[in-house]
Amino acid sequence: MAKTGDKSGGSGKKGLKRKAATEEPQEAAVAEDGATESGVQPPRAAAFPPGFSISEIKNKQRRHLMFTRWKQQQRKEKLAAKKKLKKEREALGDKAPPKPVPKTIDNQRVYDETTVDPNDEEVAYDEATDEFASYFNRQTSPKILITTSDRPHGRTVRLCEQLSTVIPNSHVYYRRGLALKKIIPQCISRDFTDLIVINEDRKTPNGLILSHLPNGPTAHFKMSSVRLRKEIKRRGKDPTEHIPEIILNNFTTRLGHSIGRMFASLFPHNPQFIGRQVATFHNQRDYIFFRFHRYIFKSEKKVGIQELGPRFTLKLRSLQKGTFDSKYGEYEWVHK
Repeated sequence: MAKTGDKSGGSGKKGLKRKAATEEPQEAAVAEDGATESGVQPPRAAAFPPGFSISEIKNKQRRHLMFTRWKQQQRKEKLAAKKKLKKEREALGDKAPPKPVPKTIDNQRVYDETTVDPNDEEVAYDEATDEFASYFNRQTSPKILITTSDRPHGRTVRLCEQLSTVIPNSHVYYRRGLALKKIIPQCISRDFTDLIVINEDRKTPNGLILSHLPNGPTAHFKMSSVRLRKEIKRRGKDPTEHIPEIILNNFTTRLGHSIGRMFASLFPHNPQFIGRQVATFHNQRDYIFFRFHRYIFKSEKKVGIQELGPRFTLKLRSLQKGTFDSKYGEYEWVHK
């Protein structure tokens, strides 16, 4: 009797273990299906209740799973609404309403009252009498001096050397501890028309000073996102010695008009189109993006471009009258 009881007891334990093992997959299936014993969470096919918040789920894996399903449901609804709208537009044909214009940062900007009208007589008079008039009248040709801050590092030096290949008739000289107030008279005596100073911080270029000689003005820019030629993917061959074309985009305000004329005066007035090289200053959201490209004619209708480098982004900090003078200089505009 004792042996039979032991066997029956042992068989009962095994039966319980087998029963528990068979019940585990069912519980796992219920968990994967998205329903719990309390029934708070909805099943996979059902929609979420109005007051349901996924952030209330304490289990991280469960919360991630429910969020993924919610995103998939949102994507399906958006795609279905898009297909429905497309069918309605095809059915209406020419009577379909115009497509809505998407909201972007640029088209939501408030109109700037200082936007310059090219046909304005006052603007034409200012252009004929400002510091850059001799350049645009082709009385003077640009001659640029490029230098750095004291004790520059390799990255800043390489940027200056690459800039000298972009800007024709430009010369790179090392600072050697001289103050800018002593450098400017030497530049004027040697017939330099512009001075470019590239500053650095923690071995990275972070500022650019552009001073037009001999009477100014002087602009101070913050420099960021610097990429040298070796750091640019799919770049073309090194630039040639041809004079590049220059493109100025969105320099439409009174201040932007002055800055655009400063950049234009760095390049000779007679570009050599045979070189197919373009230097672009693109102003967007008060940031100036510089790019240097070469365009290639693939066919009569298709044109490809190759970036040559370097590239960087400028942000205007101040515009000063006259040459560089940090102590007694008169500022036309300062970034607040």
